[in-house]
Amino acid sequence: TGTGTGTGTGTGTGTGTGTGTGTGTSTGTGTGTGGTSSSSGPPPMPVVVLALPEGSGYLYWDKGFTASNWADPGFDDGAWEKGVAPLGYGDPHIKTVVSFGPSQSSKYITTWFRTVFEVKNAPSVIAATLELMRDDGAVVFLNGVEVVRTNMPDGAITADTLASEITQGEEETEFFAFKVDPSLLVDGPNWLAIEVHQSVANSSDLGMDARLTLEQLVF
Repeated sequence: TGTGTGTGTGTGTGTGTGTGTGTGTSTGTGTGTGGTSSSSGPPPMPVVVLALPEGSGYLYWDKGFTASNWADPGFDDGAWEKGVAPLGYGDPHIKTVVSFGPSQSSKYITTWFRTVFEVKNAPSVIAATLELMRDDGAVVFLNGVEVVRTNMPDGAITADTLASEITQGEEETEFFAFKVDPSLLVDGPNWLAIEVHQSVANSSDLGMDARLTLEQLVF
């Protein structure tokens, strides 16, 4: 007799749970507040302006003496002579010959010169340079104010004041540069007045010419 009991229980439970939660939150906030914006273009640039070129025309007085207010803008120069620079005598570069008086051995010590030039928008001028050819010494006025004294003594200057030193050789045609206060300039006509002095009464020559350049802001 053969009894065989076979019990086979097979339980297979397979649970597959897949949960995928993806939360993507993107917040972009851009706030631009400009208030009031004003643009007037590029900043002003300085340019160089030739206000008075060399070889300009001048009024001159070669009589040995003149009125004390001769450098003032409103001075009556109607009786003065006219000529083109360089003005003077005794040298080949001179274009207008002035008188030295009746005596070769006792010439006039001083000769006076005046000229006018125009300036537009004077407050925009930030620098001014005067280049002066003088034989021998000189005192320069801009609109009645002394701005340059070169090869001349300190103190009061008269028609008989001698220049400090004789000018010779290349210095006779050299242009000496001087800074000038630009605040003295005005809109419209500006007067440049120059008195040239000899170093000795029997000097062989005299010469004067000038040029004026301005550095001006252009808006």
